[in-house]
Amino acid sequence: MQVTGREKWGSYGGFLFAAIGSAVGVGNIWRFPYVAGENGGGAFLGIYLVVVFTFGLSFMVLEFTLGRYYQTSVIVALQKIRKRFAWAGAAMVAVTFGVLSYYMAILGWILSYFAMYATGMAVSFEEYSQSWYPLLSFAVIAAVNYLIVRTGVRSGIEKVSKYGILLFVGIMVPLTAIGLTLPGAGEGVTFYLTPDATVFSDPQVWAAAFGQAFFSLSIGMGVLLTYGSYLGQKRPVVSSSLVIIGADLAVSFVAGLMIFSFVFSNDANPAEGTTLVFKVLPQVFSTIELGAVIAPLFFVLLLLAGITSSISMFQLPVSALEDSLGFSRRKAASIIGIAAFVAGLPSALSYSTVDLRVNGAAVLDVVNDALGDYGLPIVGAVFAIVATWFLDKKILTEQVNLYSRVKVPAGLISVARVAVPLLIVVTLLTQLVG
Repeated sequence: MQVTGREKWGSYGGFLFAAIGSAVGVGNIWRFPYVAGENGGGAFLGIYLVVVFTFGLSFMVLEFTLGRYYQTSVIVALQKIRKRFAWAGAAMVAVTFGVLSYYMAILGWILSYFAMYATGMAVSFEEYSQSWYPLLSFAVIAAVNYLIVRTGVRSGIEKVSKYGILLFVGIMVPLTAIGLTLPGAGEGVTFYLTPDATVFSDPQVWAAAFGQAFFSLSIGMGVLLTYGSYLGQKRPVVSSSLVIIGADLAVSFVAGLMIFSFVFSNDANPAEGTTLVFKVLPQVFSTIELGAVIAPLFFVLLLLAGITSSISMFQLPVSALEDSLGFSRRKAASIIGIAAFVAGLPSALSYSTVDLRVNGAAVLDVVNDALGDYGLPIVGAVFAIVATWFLDKKILTEQVNLYSRVKVPAGLISVARVAVPLLIVVTLLTQLVG
Protein backbone atom coordinates (compact mmCIF):
# COMPACT_ATOMS: atom_id res chain seq x y z
CA MET A 1 0.00 0.00 0.00
CA GLN A 2 3.03 2.30 -0.31
CA VAL A 3 2.23 5.67 -1.89
CA THR A 4 5.18 7.02 -3.86
CA GLY A 5 6.05 10.65 -3.35
CA ARG A 6 4.22 10.92 -0.02
CA GLU A 7 6.08 13.01 2.56
CA LYS A 8 7.73 11.06 5.39
CA TRP A 9 9.00 11.84 8.86
CA GLY A 10 12.67 12.76 8.94
CA SER A 11 13.34 9.95 11.41
CA TYR A 12 11.54 7.41 13.58
CA GLY A 13 12.44 9.53 16.60
CA GLY A 14 10.88 12.52 14.88
CA PHE A 15 7.66 10.55 14.43
CA LEU A 16 7.63 9.62 18.13
CA PHE A 17 8.18 13.23 19.17
CA ALA A 18 5.35 14.38 16.87
CA ALA A 19 2.96 11.69 18.11
CA ILE A 20 3.86 12.40 21.73
CA GLY A 21 3.37 16.10 21.02
CA SER A 22 -0.08 15.36 19.61
CA ALA A 23 -1.03 13.30 22.67
CA VAL A 24 0.57 15.58 25.26
CA GLY A 25 -1.54 18.70 25.19
CA VAL A 26 -3.40 21.14 27.37
CA GLY A 27 -5.58 18.17 28.38
CA ASN A 28 -2.68 16.67 30.34
CA ILE A 29 -1.94 19.78 32.39
CA TRP A 30 -5.25 21.61 32.46
CA ARG A 31 -7.90 18.91 32.11
CA PHE A 32 -6.38 15.81 33.74
CA PRO A 33 -5.77 17.36 37.20
CA TYR A 34 -9.24 18.89 37.49
CA VAL A 35 -10.96 15.73 36.20
CA ALA A 36 -8.96 13.74 38.75
CA GLY A 37 -9.90 16.29 41.40
CA GLU A 38 -13.59 15.94 40.58
CA ASN A 39 -13.43 12.13 40.58
CA GLY A 40 -11.62 11.16 43.74
CA GLY A 41 -7.95 11.90 43.08
CA GLY A 42 -5.95 8.70 43.48
CA ALA A 43 -8.90 6.45 42.58
CA PHE A 44 -9.27 8.16 39.23
CA LEU A 45 -5.55 7.76 38.57
CA GLY A 46 -5.82 4.00 39.05
CA ILE A 47 -8.89 3.73 36.82
CA TYR A 48 -7.24 5.86 34.17
CA LEU A 49 -4.20 3.55 34.07
CA VAL A 50 -6.48 0.60 33.36
CA VAL A 51 -8.33 2.51 30.64
CA VAL A 52 -5.27 3.74 28.73
CA PHE A 53 -3.44 0.40 28.73
CA THR A 54 -6.49 -1.48 27.45
CA PHE A 55 -8.88 0.71 25.51
CA GLY A 56 -6.43 3.55 24.76
CA LEU A 57 -3.66 1.23 23.58
CA SER A 58 -6.03 -0.78 21.37
CA PHE A 59 -7.40 2.33 19.68
CA MET A 60 -3.97 3.88 19.14
CA VAL A 61 -2.60 0.68 17.61
CA LEU A 62 -5.63 0.52 15.32
CA GLU A 63 -5.14 4.07 14.04
CA PHE A 64 -1.39 3.70 13.46
CA THR A 65 -1.93 0.34 11.75
CA LEU A 66 -4.42 1.73 9.23
CA GLY A 67 -2.29 4.80 8.58
CA ARG A 68 0.87 2.79 7.95
CA TYR A 69 -0.97 0.22 5.81
CA TYR A 70 -2.92 2.58 3.57
CA GLN A 71 -0.34 5.41 3.57
CA THR A 72 -3.07 8.06 3.33
CA SER A 73 -5.34 10.18 5.51
CA VAL A 74 -8.52 9.07 7.21
CA ILE A 75 -11.14 9.76 4.52
CA VAL A 76 -9.30 7.84 1.79
CA ALA A 77 -8.25 5.09 4.23
CA LEU A 78 -11.83 4.31 5.23
CA GLN A 79 -12.90 4.66 1.61
CA LYS A 80 -10.37 1.95 0.71
CA ILE A 81 -11.97 -0.39 3.26
CA ARG A 82 -15.40 0.23 1.69
CA LYS A 83 -16.21 3.08 -0.67
CA ARG A 84 -19.39 3.90 1.22
CA PHE A 85 -17.43 4.67 4.41
CA ALA A 86 -15.87 7.88 3.10
CA TRP A 87 -18.55 9.72 5.07
CA ALA A 88 -17.20 8.24 8.33
CA GLY A 89 -13.75 9.67 7.60
CA ALA A 90 -15.29 13.01 6.67
CA ALA A 91 -17.20 13.02 9.98
CA MET A 92 -13.96 12.45 11.92
CA VAL A 93 -12.30 15.32 10.06
CA ALA A 94 -15.29 17.60 10.72
CA VAL A 95 -15.41 16.85 14.46
CA THR A 96 -11.64 17.25 14.88
CA PHE A 97 -11.77 20.50 12.91
CA GLY A 98 -14.51 21.69 15.28
CA VAL A 99 -12.39 20.80 18.31
CA LEU A 100 -9.45 22.67 16.77
CA SER A 101 -11.56 25.81 16.33
CA TYR A 102 -12.30 26.23 20.05
CA TYR A 103 -9.01 24.67 21.19
CA MET A 104 -7.18 27.55 19.50
CA ALA A 105 -9.37 30.01 21.43
CA ILE A 106 -8.24 28.40 24.71
CA LEU A 107 -4.63 28.53 23.53
CA GLY A 108 -5.22 32.22 22.93
CA TRP A 109 -6.07 32.66 26.61
CA ILE A 110 -2.85 30.85 27.54
CA LEU A 111 -0.81 33.06 25.23
CA SER A 112 -2.41 36.15 26.77
CA TYR A 113 -1.74 34.96 30.32
CA PHE A 114 1.90 34.34 29.47
CA ALA A 115 2.18 37.85 28.00
CA MET A 116 0.43 39.41 31.02
CA TYR A 117 2.67 37.67 33.55
CA ALA A 118 5.82 38.25 31.51
CA THR A 119 5.09 42.00 31.44
CA GLY A 120 3.82 42.19 35.02
CA MET A 121 0.36 43.30 33.86
CA ALA A 122 -1.74 40.32 34.95
CA VAL A 123 -5.47 40.83 35.46
CA SER A 124 -8.25 38.54 36.63
CA PHE A 125 -9.93 36.21 34.15
CA GLU A 126 -13.14 38.22 34.51
CA GLU A 127 -11.35 41.42 33.45
CA TYR A 128 -9.48 39.64 30.67
CA SER A 129 -12.64 38.06 29.26
CA GLN A 130 -14.31 41.46 29.04
CA SER A 131 -11.72 42.77 26.57
CA TRP A 132 -10.75 42.23 22.94
CA TYR A 133 -7.54 40.40 23.89
CA PRO A 134 -9.11 36.92 23.61
CA LEU A 135 -9.90 37.63 19.95
CA LEU A 136 -6.45 39.07 19.24
CA SER A 137 -4.60 36.17 20.86
CA PHE A 138 -6.85 33.66 19.06
CA ALA A 139 -5.83 35.23 15.73
CA VAL A 140 -2.14 34.94 16.66
CA ILE A 141 -2.53 31.25 17.58
CA ALA A 142 -4.38 30.54 14.33
CA ALA A 143 -1.58 32.21 12.36
CA VAL A 144 1.12 30.21 14.21
CA ASN A 145 -0.67 26.93 13.47
CA TYR A 146 -1.01 27.85 9.81
CA LEU A 147 2.66 28.77 9.42
CA ILE A 148 3.91 25.57 11.07
CA VAL A 149 1.68 23.19 9.11
CA ARG A 150 2.25 25.07 5.85
CA THR A 151 6.01 24.43 6.24
CA GLY A 152 5.49 20.67 6.03
CA VAL A 153 5.53 17.44 8.01
CA ARG A 154 9.31 17.13 8.35
CA SER A 155 10.38 20.79 8.40
CA GLY A 156 7.40 22.13 10.32
CA ILE A 157 5.48 19.67 12.50
CA GLU A 158 8.39 17.35 13.31
CA LYS A 159 10.85 20.12 14.27
CA VAL A 160 8.35 22.08 16.35
CA SER A 161 7.20 18.91 18.14
CA LYS A 162 10.75 17.74 18.90
CA TYR A 163 12.05 21.00 20.34
CA GLY A 164 8.69 21.84 21.90
CA ILE A 165 8.55 18.57 23.86
CA LEU A 166 12.17 18.87 25.02
CA LEU A 167 11.58 22.44 26.23
CA PHE A 168 8.28 21.35 27.79
CA VAL A 169 10.00 18.69 29.89
CA GLY A 170 12.79 21.14 30.78
CA ILE A 171 10.20 23.51 32.28
CA MET A 172 7.79 20.99 33.83
CA VAL A 173 10.34 19.08 35.94
CA PRO A 174 11.72 22.07 37.88
CA LEU A 175 8.22 23.58 38.30
CA THR A 176 7.02 20.33 39.81
CA ALA A 177 10.05 20.20 42.10
CA ILE A 178 9.27 23.74 43.30
CA GLY A 179 5.61 22.84 43.85
CA LEU A 180 6.50 19.81 45.95
CA THR A 181 8.58 21.97 48.33
CA LEU A 182 5.69 24.33 49.12
CA PRO A 183 3.96 24.17 52.54
CA GLY A 184 0.88 21.96 52.29
CA ALA A 185 2.05 20.26 49.11
CA GLY A 186 2.15 16.92 50.94
CA GLU A 187 -1.62 17.06 51.43
CA GLY A 188 -2.02 17.52 47.70
CA VAL A 189 0.18 14.51 46.94
CA THR A 190 -1.78 12.43 49.47
CA PHE A 191 -5.08 13.42 47.88
CA TYR A 192 -3.68 12.70 44.44
CA LEU A 193 -2.20 9.28 45.19
CA THR A 194 -4.57 7.86 47.83
CA PRO A 195 -7.35 5.86 46.18
CA ASP A 196 -10.92 5.88 47.46
CA ALA A 197 -12.11 2.29 46.99
CA THR A 198 -15.78 3.35 46.81
CA VAL A 199 -15.12 5.25 43.57
CA PHE A 200 -14.02 2.13 41.66
CA SER A 201 -17.64 0.99 41.35
CA ASP A 202 -18.91 4.38 40.14
CA PRO A 203 -19.69 4.20 36.38
CA GLN A 204 -19.47 7.99 36.12
CA VAL A 205 -15.81 7.91 37.17
CA TRP A 206 -15.06 5.23 34.58
CA ALA A 207 -16.88 7.31 31.96
CA ALA A 208 -14.75 10.31 32.94
CA ALA A 209 -11.60 8.18 32.51
CA PHE A 210 -12.67 7.08 29.02
CA GLY A 211 -13.48 10.68 28.12
CA GLN A 212 -10.06 11.81 29.34
CA ALA A 213 -8.40 9.06 27.28
CA PHE A 214 -10.02 10.43 24.12
CA PHE A 215 -9.05 13.98 25.03
CA SER A 216 -5.50 13.23 26.15
CA LEU A 217 -4.29 10.53 23.75
CA SER A 218 -5.68 12.13 20.57
CA ILE A 219 -7.48 8.88 19.74
CA GLY A 220 -10.68 8.82 17.72
CA MET A 221 -9.77 11.96 15.80
CA GLY A 222 -7.98 10.44 12.84
CA VAL A 223 -4.87 12.41 13.81
CA LEU A 224 -2.82 9.34 14.72
CA LEU A 225 -3.91 7.55 11.55
CA THR A 226 -2.68 10.55 9.58
CA TYR A 227 0.63 10.64 11.47
CA GLY A 228 0.98 6.89 10.90
CA SER A 229 0.57 7.46 7.16
CA TYR A 230 3.87 9.38 7.12
CA LEU A 231 5.59 6.48 8.89
CA GLY A 232 7.89 4.03 7.10
CA GLN A 233 6.38 0.62 6.41
CA LYS A 234 8.93 -1.21 8.56
CA ARG A 235 8.18 0.60 11.81
CA PRO A 236 6.27 -1.32 14.54
CA VAL A 237 2.98 0.12 15.79
CA VAL A 238 2.52 -1.75 19.09
CA SER A 239 5.84 -0.74 20.65
CA SER A 240 5.47 2.78 19.23
CA SER A 241 2.06 3.08 20.87
CA LEU A 242 3.43 1.87 24.20
CA VAL A 243 6.18 4.52 24.10
CA ILE A 244 3.69 7.28 23.27
CA ILE A 245 1.20 6.20 25.94
CA GLY A 246 4.00 5.87 28.49
CA ALA A 247 5.18 9.42 27.74
CA ASP A 248 1.64 10.76 27.87
CA LEU A 249 0.98 9.07 31.20
CA ALA A 250 4.25 10.35 32.65
CA VAL A 251 3.34 13.91 31.71
CA SER A 252 -0.19 13.56 33.13
CA PHE A 253 1.14 12.04 36.35
CA VAL A 254 3.80 14.71 36.89
CA ALA A 255 1.34 17.45 35.92
CA GLY A 256 -1.01 16.17 38.62
CA LEU A 257 1.78 16.35 41.20
CA MET A 258 2.57 19.91 40.10
CA ILE A 259 -1.01 21.17 40.03
CA PHE A 260 -2.14 19.57 43.29
CA SER A 261 1.00 20.78 45.07
CA PHE A 262 0.27 24.35 44.00
CA VAL A 263 -3.46 24.08 44.76
CA PHE A 264 -3.14 22.55 48.24
CA SER A 265 -0.34 24.94 49.20
CA ASN A 266 -2.93 27.73 48.94
CA ASP A 267 -5.90 25.79 50.40
CA ALA A 268 -7.70 26.00 47.05
CA ASN A 269 -10.33 23.55 45.82
CA PRO A 270 -8.83 20.73 43.68
CA ALA A 271 -12.25 20.07 42.09
CA GLU A 272 -12.57 23.61 40.79
CA GLY A 273 -13.25 22.43 37.23
CA THR A 274 -12.32 24.30 34.08
CA THR A 275 -11.45 27.46 36.05
CA LEU A 276 -8.59 25.70 37.86
CA VAL A 277 -5.86 27.00 35.54
CA PHE A 278 -7.24 30.43 34.69
CA LYS A 279 -8.71 31.51 38.03
CA VAL A 280 -7.37 29.38 40.88
CA LEU A 281 -3.70 28.99 39.92
CA PRO A 282 -3.13 32.71 39.21
CA GLN A 283 -4.34 33.36 42.78
CA VAL A 284 -1.88 30.74 44.01
CA PHE A 285 1.00 32.26 42.05
CA SER A 286 0.26 35.69 43.52
CA THR A 287 0.78 34.39 47.07
CA ILE A 288 3.84 32.14 46.80
CA GLU A 289 7.52 33.00 46.70
CA LEU A 290 8.88 33.31 43.15
CA GLY A 291 5.30 33.39 41.89
CA ALA A 292 6.19 36.15 39.42
CA VAL A 293 8.73 33.78 37.81
CA ILE A 294 6.70 30.58 38.12
CA ALA A 295 3.54 32.01 36.51
CA PRO A 296 4.96 32.88 33.07
CA LEU A 297 6.92 29.60 32.98
CA PHE A 298 3.74 27.69 33.77
CA PHE A 299 1.83 29.32 30.92
CA VAL A 300 4.74 28.73 28.53
CA LEU A 301 4.49 25.09 29.56
CA LEU A 302 0.78 25.06 28.69
CA LEU A 303 1.40 26.88 25.43
CA LEU A 304 4.06 24.40 24.26
CA ALA A 305 1.79 21.46 25.06
CA GLY A 306 -1.13 23.11 23.30
CA ILE A 307 0.70 24.04 20.11
CA THR A 308 2.09 20.54 19.54
CA SER A 309 -1.47 19.21 19.83
CA SER A 310 -3.19 21.89 17.77
CA ILE A 311 -0.85 21.48 14.80
CA SER A 312 -1.73 17.78 14.72
CA MET A 313 -5.44 18.65 14.56
CA PHE A 314 -4.68 21.29 11.90
CA GLN A 315 -2.72 18.75 9.87
CA LEU A 316 -5.66 16.31 9.75
CA PRO A 317 -7.96 18.36 7.46
CA VAL A 318 -4.95 19.64 5.48
CA SER A 319 -3.90 16.06 4.76
CA ALA A 320 -7.50 15.18 3.88
CA LEU A 321 -7.62 17.93 1.25
CA GLU A 322 -4.25 16.84 -0.15
CA ASP A 323 -5.21 13.17 -0.44
CA SER A 324 -8.90 13.49 -1.35
CA LEU A 325 -8.83 16.48 -3.70
CA GLY A 326 -5.19 16.64 -4.76
CA PHE A 327 -4.57 20.11 -3.31
CA SER A 328 -1.03 21.30 -2.70
CA ARG A 329 0.05 21.67 0.95
CA ARG A 330 0.12 25.47 0.72
CA LYS A 331 -3.34 25.66 -0.80
CA ALA A 332 -4.80 23.16 1.68
CA ALA A 333 -3.16 24.92 4.66
CA SER A 334 -4.50 28.29 3.49
CA ILE A 335 -8.05 26.96 3.11
CA ILE A 336 -8.03 25.26 6.52
CA GLY A 337 -6.36 28.27 8.16
CA ILE A 338 -9.08 30.65 6.97
CA ALA A 339 -11.86 28.16 7.72
CA ALA A 340 -10.54 27.42 11.24
CA PHE A 341 -10.30 31.13 12.02
CA VAL A 342 -13.88 31.75 10.89
CA ALA A 343 -15.20 28.65 12.69
CA GLY A 344 -13.36 29.59 15.89
CA LEU A 345 -14.56 33.19 15.99
CA PRO A 346 -17.77 32.44 17.93
CA SER A 347 -15.77 30.56 20.59
CA ALA A 348 -13.18 33.34 20.80
CA LEU A 349 -15.92 35.98 21.06
CA SER A 350 -17.83 34.08 23.76
CA TYR A 351 -15.17 35.03 26.33
CA SER A 352 -14.60 38.59 25.19
CA THR A 353 -16.30 41.95 25.41
CA VAL A 354 -18.93 40.59 22.97
CA ASP A 355 -19.89 37.83 25.45
CA LEU A 356 -21.40 35.67 22.71
CA ARG A 357 -23.83 33.13 24.15
CA VAL A 358 -26.39 30.49 23.18
CA ASN A 359 -29.31 30.01 25.58
CA GLY A 360 -27.28 31.72 28.29
CA ALA A 361 -24.17 29.55 27.87
CA ALA A 362 -20.88 30.68 26.33
CA VAL A 363 -20.53 29.37 22.77
CA LEU A 364 -17.14 27.84 23.57
CA ASP A 365 -18.65 25.80 26.42
CA VAL A 366 -21.52 24.62 24.21
CA VAL A 367 -19.16 23.53 21.44
CA ASN A 368 -16.80 21.88 23.93
CA ASP A 369 -19.63 19.89 25.52
CA ALA A 370 -21.11 18.86 22.17
CA LEU A 371 -17.87 17.82 20.46
CA GLY A 372 -15.64 16.86 23.38
CA ASP A 373 -18.19 14.83 25.33
CA TYR A 374 -20.24 13.40 22.48
CA GLY A 375 -18.81 14.18 19.03
CA LEU A 376 -15.41 12.54 19.51
CA PRO A 377 -16.75 9.33 21.12
CA ILE A 378 -19.44 8.93 18.44
CA VAL A 379 -17.08 9.26 15.46
CA GLY A 380 -14.55 7.16 17.37
CA ALA A 381 -17.10 4.36 17.75
CA VAL A 382 -17.97 4.52 14.05
CA PHE A 383 -14.29 4.40 13.10
CA ALA A 384 -13.63 1.43 15.38
CA ILE A 385 -16.56 -0.50 13.88
CA VAL A 386 -15.52 0.23 10.29
CA ALA A 387 -11.86 -0.58 10.89
CA THR A 388 -12.35 -3.80 12.86
CA TRP A 389 -15.48 -5.28 11.27
CA PHE A 390 -15.05 -4.42 7.61
CA LEU A 391 -11.28 -4.71 7.15
CA ASP A 392 -10.31 -8.35 6.62
CA LYS A 393 -9.39 -9.80 10.03
CA LYS A 394 -6.37 -11.60 8.61
CA ILE A 395 -4.98 -8.37 7.12
CA LEU A 396 -5.64 -6.49 10.37
CA THR A 397 -3.85 -9.14 12.46
CA GLU A 398 -0.88 -9.27 10.09
CA GLN A 399 -0.53 -5.49 9.98
CA VAL A 400 -0.76 -5.07 13.75
CA ASN A 401 2.03 -7.62 14.25
CA LEU A 402 4.16 -6.53 11.28
CA TYR A 403 7.78 -5.81 12.36
CA SER A 404 6.70 -6.14 16.01
CA ARG A 405 8.66 -8.24 18.50
CA VAL A 406 5.59 -8.56 20.71
CA LYS A 407 2.89 -10.39 18.77
CA VAL A 408 -0.78 -9.68 19.49
CA PRO A 409 -2.86 -12.91 19.39
CA ALA A 410 -5.64 -13.02 16.80
CA GLY A 411 -8.05 -13.85 19.61
CA LEU A 412 -7.24 -10.59 21.38
CA ILE A 413 -7.96 -8.67 18.19
CA SER A 414 -11.32 -10.46 18.01
CA VAL A 415 -12.07 -9.30 21.54
CA ALA A 416 -11.09 -5.73 20.65
CA ARG A 417 -13.49 -5.80 17.68
CA VAL A 418 -16.35 -6.09 20.15
CA ALA A 419 -14.94 -4.44 23.24
CA VAL A 420 -13.67 -1.12 21.81
CA PRO A 421 -16.92 0.02 20.12
CA LEU A 422 -18.99 -1.36 23.02
CA LEU A 423 -16.97 0.53 25.63
CA ILE A 424 -17.43 3.78 23.72
CA VAL A 425 -21.19 3.28 23.49
CA VAL A 426 -21.45 2.40 27.20
CA THR A 427 -19.41 5.51 28.05
CA LEU A 428 -21.74 7.71 26.01
CA LEU A 429 -24.84 6.20 27.64
CA THR A 430 -23.31 6.64 31.09
CA GLN A 431 -22.61 10.30 30.38
CA LEU A 432 -26.15 10.84 29.10
CA VAL A 433 -27.71 9.15 32.13
CA GLY A 434 -25.36 10.98 34.48
